[in-house]
Amino acid sequence: MDNGSSAGNTITLFAVGDVTARRIDYGEPPESLFAMVHDRLKQADISFCQLEANLSNTGCLQWRYHNTWYGRCHPDNVKSLVHAGFTVISHAANHSFDYGPESLLQTIDVLRANNIQVIGVGKNLSEARKPAVVERKGIKVGFLAYISILPAEVEAREDKPGCVPIRVSTYYESNDYAPGMPPKIITIPVEEDVEAMEEDIGKLRNQVDAVVVSMHWGMHHMPGAIAMYQPKIGHRAIDAGADIIVGHHDHMLKGIEIYKDRAIFYGLGNFAEETPWHLKPPPGVRGARTSRKYQQWQSEPGWERYGGPPDSRHSMLVNCTIGKKGIQKVSVLPLWINQRAEPRILPREDEKFQGVVRYVEPFCRELGTTLRVEGDEVVVWRRGASD
Repeated sequence: MDNGSSAGNTITLFAVGDVTARRIDYGEPPESLFAMVHDRLKQADISFCQLEANLSNTGCLQWRYHNTWYGRCHPDNVKSLVHAGFTVISHAANHSFDYGPESLLQTIDVLRANNIQVIGVGKNLSEARKPAVVERKGIKVGFLAYISILPAEVEAREDKPGCVPIRVSTYYESNDYAPGMPPKIITIPVEEDVEAMEEDIGKLRNQVDAVVVSMHWGMHHMPGAIAMYQPKIGHRAIDAGADIIVGHHDHMLKGIEIYKDRAIFYGLGNFAEETPWHLKPPPGVRGARTSRKYQQWQSEPGWERYGGPPDSRHSMLVNCTIGKKGIQKVSVLPLWINQRAEPRILPREDEKFQGVVRYVEPFCRELGTTLRVEGDEVVVWRRGASD
């Protein structure tokens, strides 16, 4: 039976997680960041990533209760993204407003000037909600992006630049009769924002063959943890017509759920996240509020340029086969990230390949998803495949 996936009738989409390119800032060739994956990335018809930091030399640091000063890098770092061949980029990120509206708007201009479509952000909420549509071989793929990680002023409004928000309310409920025990944390997405997302997806659904929804959400640096609100939003997006959800922000891999034959990636981890933790912040900037007791990790010697817990060295690239009847197959290519924040696609014979699979498999199993290793890829879902 023809399922729309015969040779010549499909295209390939690659999707990865968080990217911040700083090679120009370090005085290094921008092409070097993706040197080990460049040839493979170029094989995709469409490629997507999440941009964490502004590409800007304008604006000024926003002084919040918790300052994040590292959300900006020189605009010439766009050369790294161009060299990698990214087609569509979401900039709906919690760092997108670190240096205010001027910096965000310059980032949008820089991406567009380099023929990269940017989603999830805009000069106002209406512009930020506009999708990107890419056509290859007569197959159209639409992209939308949202964010639930919302420091002050990140969200766009009718007359204000920013990101497309899905706000979340948080409540705490006692789990034990003993005072001081950890509570149950209840997170509920704001219905108005979810309905706006559903409206966006519904409009796009009739224009394209596949809808990709990007979500900046979740709990960072917490292995395997998924907040209560995430499945609620993910399921509503798919019910509205999304074909795949690609999540990021966690900076480490999270589980994969198959809901109504659609894949939800709760966290793709980092892809090329150059974090300047080895540099001193500007005077007066407050550090992170998380205490060492709960952080559970410290940067290791030699890893200052790519800081974070060891778990963040595991990553993966989503590989989708798309036809006129939608997504036909979803697999992942395991990745390893080195001390210079450079990703490398792992062959099956590499012991790190199995390390990535062993890391993410229990999280997937909790969500009812079985991973199948086939050659150098790990198949997540295939149209028509029996369980």
